[in-house]
Amino acid sequence: MVVIATKLSPIQQGFYFTFSSLLALQMFFDLGLMFVIAQFSSHEFVDLSWKKNGAIDGSPLAVRRFTDLLCKTTLWFGVAALLMIIVLVPAGLIFFQQKGNVDFSWRIPWTLAVIGTALNLFVCPFFSIMLGSGEVVTVNKRELVSALSSSILCWSVLSLHGGLYAAFAVNLGGLFISWGYLLSRRPEMIKLAWRGWFGEERQQRKASGGLSWWKEIWPMQWRLAISVGSSYFIFQLFNPVLFQYHGSVIAGQMGMTLTAANALLAGSTTVFNVKVPEFGKLVANRDWKRLDDIFMDGTRRALLLALFGTVAGTSAIWALQSYTTLGKRFIPYAEAGLLFSTVFFQIVIASLAAYLRSHKKEPLMKMTILASILQGAATWYFGKHYAALGVTVAFFIINSCFIFPYTFFVWRRCKRQWHSAEAPEPLQPGTEPL
Repeated sequence: MVVIATKLSPIQQGFYFTFSSLLALQMFFDLGLMFVIAQFSSHEFVDLSWKKNGAIDGSPLAVRRFTDLLCKTTLWFGVAALLMIIVLVPAGLIFFQQKGNVDFSWRIPWTLAVIGTALNLFVCPFFSIMLGSGEVVTVNKRELVSALSSSILCWSVLSLHGGLYAAFAVNLGGLFISWGYLLSRRPEMIKLAWRGWFGEERQQRKASGGLSWWKEIWPMQWRLAISVGSSYFIFQLFNPVLFQYHGSVIAGQMGMTLTAANALLAGSTTVFNVKVPEFGKLVANRDWKRLDDIFMDGTRRALLLALFGTVAGTSAIWALQSYTTLGKRFIPYAEAGLLFSTVFFQIVIASLAAYLRSHKKEPLMKMTILASILQGAATWYFGKHYAALGVTVAFFIINSCFIFPYTFFVWRRCKRQWHSAEAPEPLQPGTEPL
């Protein structure tokens, strides 16, 4: 953030973070499938294990279902990546053209940023499967190295006065690391995906007892797709609205502060997310006590980290705004503190949602739709009339007074119903779908 603040003008900063918000529209192309893949993978890996170079070992039925899952999801993401380029490139050009009378290049950087994001989207199914299988440390290590590589490339471009080309550099770092890892460490998984469509496994994976997309995956995916798509209006609409009504400088201040808040959220939930792949296996084995213990411990740790980060982040912005000019790149520190405080509710909401979805069900669709309507309307109205203050206050109120209590009551009701002695046994591979 310091590099962005020192190497980009306030107007460029607004373009940069609004780029990021519009690129988040990728969630309308993956339609929640990344999370669904991880959940199904965790259930399938009860009867599977990894071999050298990403090969799979297990019962013939489980291997066939895994191969089918891998092949169908790579096709989905390939088509999604292509559609993303076709749709987002011209849409972004039209949107930014309204403020496009500036003295720096933005059209080519935007186009390259969309292409880079789409190519990163295509690699997602491989790592979602690995995450669901329990390879949490491996996936997190890859994400850490990717983040470092992307940051170094971004800093290098900014230091060389590359301006908004830094948005593409961020994606380029992730591409190099992701494909480098797959080709060097998991080549057999890539070969299996290829053989599943064009080789000898194509007929085998279509045999009786295989994975049914429409009967097993789609019933969960379409609900999650609505939830994920709706969440865009909850989390990503701030910058475009402020950019449209108050200009790129205000949008840049909000974007910088949101980046800090998202970093706080991501860092805090890491201690919880490492345990999420285990949830699916515990659900399959009906080990409810162990599931609850891990859930409560992870949530508690995440909240403690968020408390420390909120105090530290708010204090840092106050100090910057009191003693340096860099503080002008953030929204006022009191508003930033309110934004950081919302992270507490987001952590609990995310934890409850992960707990529920580990049962291969999506009971939060209605809540997400209602929340997206409320947050989208509030962001537009209060953002238009009260700028960053209106957006921040509305975000805090909707999360604390609507999303959090709604999610908690759904969690409590579903937990009681699903874990009762009369509840049906969890689905096993090859049985009737959801």
